[in-house]
Amino acid sequence: AEQMVRQTREAAGFYAERFRLGALYSLTVKTVPKLVMGLKLRRSELNIDLTLGSNTDLLQRLKNHELEAILVSLDESVSDPACEQLPLFSDDIFLAVPTDSPFAGQPEVDLADLADSTFITLTQGFATHRDGARVFQQAGFEPKVAMQVNDIFTLLSMVSSGVGFALLPGRIAAVYENRVRLIALQPQYRLQQHIGVVFLKAREREPNLLALLAECRMYSRER
Repeated sequence: AEQMVRQTREAAGFYAERFRLGALYSLTVKTVPKLVMGLKLRRSELNIDLTLGSNTDLLQRLKNHELEAILVSLDESVSDPACEQLPLFSDDIFLAVPTDSPFAGQPEVDLADLADSTFITLTQGFATHRDGARVFQQAGFEPKVAMQVNDIFTLLSMVSSGVGFALLPGRIAAVYENRVRLIALQPQYRLQQHIGVVFLKAREREPNLLALLAECRMYSRER
């Protein structure tokens, strides 16, 4: 009977020793480490499993109860009546170029001037892929895509090697900072990503999730 009570409590999130968190690759630069450190200070006994993926993939895992919470871009792909959202911060989209590019020294760029350039994108399902498509549409051209990759760090490596340009969020500025420059887009092309945590309404009172949400609110205020 004691074992059954313990397992039932763990299934409901009470006294669970594991917390399964999902996040976008780009959020592992600063956001995820900060939140994980804060969560461990609040609940030192907690083991945190981190799963990285796209908005679409992470939402599906959340709804399948494979994850307790996900850190994603708050766009239409994660709008679900079964879920709640807590905004964290907003992030601008920039043009990523290698440091030896003619654009590297410019304060901002007219994206329409790059209509003949080669670009690298993330695969479909990633928020940055959708946001990039919107920006290209505003600029009035379909980009010449040399390749699509499954994570933002591979994409940055390709940009730094001169394979092509990319549209990326500002939060990854510290990665490859000596080899990649982020150039602001002119006002007519500017777009923001809104980053936040998404969780199931049915689990909103679980102690481990409440601890994460408290840490997220502190992080948001600091930002």
